[in-house]
Amino acid sequence: MLVGETSQQVVFVQVNPGETFAIRTQDGSLQCIQGPAEVPMMSVNGSVPPIYVPPGYISQVWGGGVLYFIWSASKQYMNLLFFAVVLLYSTALRDTVCVCVCVCVCVSYRINALCGNVRGSSSEPVVFTTLASSPECPLPPRLSHRTKSSLTLQWKLPVDNGSKVTHYLLEWDEGKTSSVFKECYFGAQRHCKLTHLSSAMGYKFRLAARNDIGTSGFSPEMVFFTSGPLPPLPKMPRLVQAGTAWVSLEWSRPKGYRPEEVLTYTLEAREENKVRDVRHTTQVMLVSLMPLYIMPYKILSVCVPTGSPWEVTYCGTASEHTCDGLKPDMVYRLRLCSISTGGRSQFTECLLVRTLGMAPGPCTPPRILGKVKQKEVHLLWAFTSLPDCPSSEATEYSLEISAMGSEPSEVYRGPALEHTVSSLLPGAKYTFRVRGANQTGFGPYSEPTEVKMAHGPPGQCKTPLLTLASPSSLLVSWESPESSDVSVSEYHLEWSRNDDPLQLVYSGTDTQREICDLTPGTRYRCRVQAVSEMGVSPFSELASCCTPAASPDVVPNLTTLEQDPAGSPSFSPSTCLALKWEEPCANGAPIMSYTVALGDQLINVGCITGHVIEGLQPNYEYSVRVQAVNEFGAGLFCVPLHVRTRPLPPSPPLLECAAVGPQSLRLKWSPTARETAYVLQMEDQKRQRFVTMYRGPSHTYKVQRLMEWSSYAFRIQAVSSAGEGPFSDTYTFNTAKSLPPALKAPRVTQLNGSTCRITWDGIPPMRGDPISFILQVLVGRESEYKQVFKGEETAFLMEGLVRNAEHRFRVAACRRCSDTDQELCGPFSPPCLFSAPLLNPTADALLRGKGDQSYSGICTDEQFAALIVVVLTAISIVTAFVLHFLVME
Repeated sequence: MLVGETSQQVVFVQVNPGETFAIRTQDGSLQCIQGPAEVPMMSVNGSVPPIYVPPGYISQVWGGGVLYFIWSASKQYMNLLFFAVVLLYSTALRDTVCVCVCVCVCVSYRINALCGNVRGSSSEPVVFTTLASSPECPLPPRLSHRTKSSLTLQWKLPVDNGSKVTHYLLEWDEGKTSSVFKECYFGAQRHCKLTHLSSAMGYKFRLAARNDIGTSGFSPEMVFFTSGPLPPLPKMPRLVQAGTAWVSLEWSRPKGYRPEEVLTYTLEAREENKVRDVRHTTQVMLVSLMPLYIMPYKILSVCVPTGSPWEVTYCGTASEHTCDGLKPDMVYRLRLCSISTGGRSQFTECLLVRTLGMAPGPCTPPRILGKVKQKEVHLLWAFTSLPDCPSSEATEYSLEISAMGSEPSEVYRGPALEHTVSSLLPGAKYTFRVRGANQTGFGPYSEPTEVKMAHGPPGQCKTPLLTLASPSSLLVSWESPESSDVSVSEYHLEWSRNDDPLQLVYSGTDTQREICDLTPGTRYRCRVQAVSEMGVSPFSELASCCTPAASPDVVPNLTTLEQDPAGSPSFSPSTCLALKWEEPCANGAPIMSYTVALGDQLINVGCITGHVIEGLQPNYEYSVRVQAVNEFGAGLFCVPLHVRTRPLPPSPPLLECAAVGPQSLRLKWSPTARETAYVLQMEDQKRQRFVTMYRGPSHTYKVQRLMEWSSYAFRIQAVSSAGEGPFSDTYTFNTAKSLPPALKAPRVTQLNGSTCRITWDGIPPMRGDPISFILQVLVGRESEYKQVFKGEETAFLMEGLVRNAEHRFRVAACRRCSDTDQELCGPFSPPCLFSAPLLNPTADALLRGKGDQSYSGICTDEQFAALIVVVLTAISIVTAFVLHFLVME
């Protein structure tokens, strides 16, 4: 651009949304330009104006995709209007001439000069990468769902400007309708649900996006309302103004809603048969309407179908009219038109109306179908229709019944022409009548029909009369039922004692009955029933009578018991008898006591059913009887019970200890008598009680699983057919101490020709007693082992071994008792065989010549046999040599 004689260069700077571009004017003030915008900048003589770049930007890049290109131009081309920037994409070459470039990808650029239509050659391409920026301002959130207490919002992904959006910030005013916003959601999701809100309340929201560079600006504010209760019914609309083909209506806004809440109204125009939806307003104008039908005058025409002419039945200003003089059950057509000063309207569509029919005609009197029974009768009737009126037919019928002197009552209503009436009284007279009914109403009653029911069974008998003929007999008498039209064929008499079930005791024609063998002091009940060919009557009321009291009956089931029921420890079957019996019949007076007769001795035992007699002789027979006593006297003794006491039980035997072991004790005792068993018990010291260890006829028993060197207490008891004898005194026996266990065979290690080392396994001290060991050896053919070591060590060095001889070693453990200084030795281990190495006689003689002190000079059988073999061998060699010499000579 040429300004005067100087040339100026124009540079356009693009400002992104959410960014601010500041320019310092000539007067020194700052002018701020909010993005998005394009700001032109000029410089004289082609020099690039200075641009302040914030920290983090390079000279070619300004954040958010704004790229500044700085180049130099030749002097001869200072009149260039502008420079063109060509973008080279990687996929295709696209020449785009632009002044302002906004990109977010890695691209290459080149520049050429343009003067008019003449374009210069392009420069070498230069690769630039624009820096990422904060996201663009997102679109406002939208409402996806709402309830009375929640709002669900969604939003779309904004332009990220080269850096992926990581979080969204949603703010709201908390429904306070203020400009103060608070954070309600911060996260990576593009939706949010707010709960626990108030119903029918508006909430203001705004949204911002955030990436690794920064946070975008907030979106425009949006207001969303939660659901509320259904709005109340509005008042009727008011007519504001009306024309020939339009009306203007208005209505009031329902109370209880804030001005910012949006309400939607629906207005119906019935004449047009349309529904118009009017929103956000309380006024509306309806146009293109037909003239209203509500006129000052109306004409009502009536016509009977089948081609009859129309007749005017009413003309006036009223809105209703009653048509009279019509025929029943007839269809009429009606139509209406309106008349005003402007003329008469068209008639409406025909309205079909049917008049009601007439009530049904009379029915025939009910007649009896079949045989009249005692409690039910089957009735049948017919219907008579009115002439020339088919609508007078009955659709249902009502059957009424009345007894003598009672008001009629309905027993049936339905469409059937017959019905069975049940639950009637036998022999009674009833009157029946019937009438029909339809939708119009009920018709007249029929003529009444009288019915007498068949006779039933006899009536209920009176309460029978009871008379005591004697203390053990009762006379029962009764009368025939009153007002009975049938003869009684027999009577049934039932009776019971106290509250027992009633039983039949008599069946016949008599009106009295004597019952014998009664129990004194007992209440008896009875009732009577009459029987005829028509059935049985109900039972009479119960009659009761009590026989006089007497002395008790004989005591039943006298027996003896093996043990005292009270569990007395002093009870003995040899000197005591435990008696038990059952309570007899008291005959009307409670039993006061019992008397036990033991021979000639009488014993009063009180009001109990058992007694223990003490101080009797063993093995002796007694006769026992028992009688009961009440206030009327003593009853008879029962049959004598002969019982013998048992012999005295055997005495306990003498208990001895036959054998003592460390974990066992063998006990024995002497027999007392034949067919006697014995009970051996041992004391449990922890629970301080005796526990039975053995029960049987044997005279010995071995108690095992005991602890060594411990004391145990025992007692014994003899049991025979006479019973269990007393326990003996307590016997105390002690177990012995345990011997050490047998050891394994010792192990022998040779050190040299005449020395070896013997080792064996050790054992720990036994209950604090130390353990020592005894080592024995058997050499050659000796018959007895010799002791070579005794001590607490588990190894021994054996010197002076016999050459060319077998040695057998064995070891045993000994326990030295610290309390008694007694030594208990266990069994010897299995022997370990060891043979000393063989030596030739010369070497042996040399050893003897040198005075080998380890040689003991003892010649064993094996050594003697070896010596004989050597001597015989030498003699054979010498003899052979001599014979060979003689033969050769």
